[in-house]
Amino acid sequence: MPLHSLVDVKDIIGEEPDPVIRRPLITAIGAGTTYPDFKPAPHIVQSKVDGVDVVTVVTEAPLSYSGMLIKIDTDEYIGEEGAPVFIDKEAISAPCIEACPAGIDVPRYIRLIGEGKFAEALSVVRERIPFPAVCGRICFHPCEINCLRSQMGGSIAIRALKRFIADRDTGLWKPGSRHAEPTGKKVAIVGSGPGGLTAAYYLSKLGHTVTVFEALPVVGGMMRVGIPDYRLPKEIIEPEIDIIRDAGVEIRTSTEVNSLDRIFDQGYAAIFLAIGAHRGVRLGIEGEDSSGVMQCLPFLRDVKLGKGVRLQGKVAVIGGGNAAVDAARTALRLGARDVTIVYRRSRAEMPASDEEVEAALHEGVNIQFLAAPTRITVDNGQLKMKCIQMKLGQLDSSGRRRPEPITGSEFDVIVSTVIVAIGETPDIPSQFGLKKYKGNTLLVNPDTLLTSRDGVFAGGDAVTGPALVIDAIAAGRRAAISIDRYFGGKGIIEETLAPPQGIAMPLDVLKPAEEKRLSIPLVPVTARHNSFTEVERGYTEAMAIREAERCLQNNTVVRCFHWVGRCC
Repeated sequence: MPLHSLVDVKDIIGEEPDPVIRRPLITAIGAGTTYPDFKPAPHIVQSKVDGVDVVTVVTEAPLSYSGMLIKIDTDEYIGEEGAPVFIDKEAISAPCIEACPAGIDVPRYIRLIGEGKFAEALSVVRERIPFPAVCGRICFHPCEINCLRSQMGGSIAIRALKRFIADRDTGLWKPGSRHAEPTGKKVAIVGSGPGGLTAAYYLSKLGHTVTVFEALPVVGGMMRVGIPDYRLPKEIIEPEIDIIRDAGVEIRTSTEVNSLDRIFDQGYAAIFLAIGAHRGVRLGIEGEDSSGVMQCLPFLRDVKLGKGVRLQGKVAVIGGGNAAVDAARTALRLGARDVTIVYRRSRAEMPASDEEVEAALHEGVNIQFLAAPTRITVDNGQLKMKCIQMKLGQLDSSGRRRPEPITGSEFDVIVSTVIVAIGETPDIPSQFGLKKYKGNTLLVNPDTLLTSRDGVFAGGDAVTGPALVIDAIAAGRRAAISIDRYFGGKGIIEETLAPPQGIAMPLDVLKPAEEKRLSIPLVPVTARHNSFTEVERGYTEAMAIREAERCLQNNTVVRCFHWVGRCC
């Protein structure tokens, strides 16, 4: 049952196919296929056909590798009985690919892991990102949220599998990595975080001369100074940065950029601002400048830079995001006796990832939900933080229920340290003279990332506000494409590093639905206190293969029933 593109269809049936089928919106396996106008909510139905367990997948999002017709209970969307339906395979991608900001071909590398081809699998990931080991540890994996397995034993552990292959890099991908001839164009990149380094990597491979300017004494941006070692050791970041250097990128640390004119005067033809969001949002309450009250990012940065930070007594962390959880878990490791996260909403509204919150609770972090500080005072060398209980009201602009104070519910919390982690904004030098948007973010053309000044591009957290590392990597890719086109190039950064594979057939409907996701081995909690040793140990080879084989795209065995027409 081979797949054909729409170009092939005309030769097969002698006429142009109906273009409406170019965007299929529902795909079912086992007893069904594609109807472009049928839009149910995504769900999975398990049933038995001839005594065999059959999984039927129905989703608004196009699925990868479709190639069969579907019959449902009604003929409303079928049209003429027996009429051929052709699927444009180039217009379809799997939900996990759609969810990945960088567009990594997840089913392809998962399938290769299942076949024991680990180097080839890493090559697939390397086709889209230069930080597989980093993302394999700290990505919050939007791909897993969209995974069709999430309703059947848990989503595939896509992030953990990425780490598994990244930790076994043999360099198989390197011979296929191309590098263009020098163009004579110079690009300056301000900021050495994931976005800036990604743009630098691809622009250098396109033949441009790239210099990265970093204000900090170390390279890596928030990857290097904002994420604790127990999640992302610096020993993991440095080899991937070395690969970017080897591609010809010059990186200058301890070099702050305050003037764009000076950069252009040095002969640079384009600038990419990837300066992140490093300024902490203030609480806006009395006493927040008291000794013992600190912002989250400077706290995490000082710890990562080895500045001898120590804590004792009780610590309160204000906020509910991933940075707040990182700060709380870090405080425990620095000697704090008791750590409590104070969050103004409920657990359901908490923006931090569930797995990080669970890890914090497991390590002994307390969480006070539905509470917010209103004033901080100093009392006998301790901080007295007056808080008020909250209730949830109507939905706000974030889509979450708005926290509202409960009159007369004030209470005091006595602590030694308060860490403020309620958000971050970009710190854009006013002398840049660029137009800004809400939250002090830079205003850019959404298609090209060009700012209000010609030749100056921007992306990542400086444009979107705080987001994921994979979002910054995606922005770096877009910046490289746009800057190359700005120079008159084609903006082609795509490359094939893994041996090509044939089109995989649809989901394996015979795969056991009850097969559970494999837990990731962790360091015991007792070994984590006072230690920044990496918590996750990673999969063994046998575990990785077993987990990869759970993927519904990972087998070519297909059983089809009740055809309503012919497939191409």
